[in-house]
Amino acid sequence: MSTASKAPFLSQQEVSVLQGLADGYQSKEIAQFVARSKPTVEATVRTLYAKLNARSRAQLVAKAIAFGIIDIPRQPTS
Repeated sequence: MSTASKAPFLSQQEVSVLQGLADGYQSKEIAQFVARSKPTVEATVRTLYAKLNARSRAQLVAKAIAFGIIDIPRQPTS
């Protein structure tokens, strides 16, 4: 069984929040990107902690990459 097949189901918004975390953005910046409020992004992060069984944002990102949910963090373009 592949790692990706063990991944929990995540909404597109949850995946977008995870990618924002991986890219190094703060909740306020992610909120602008996903067109949601900062409290909504923070609630999404709490939901992701439970879904991915993680205790930190770094662990969320590591697990999301391991499950193949998100890409390795992108380098900002200048």
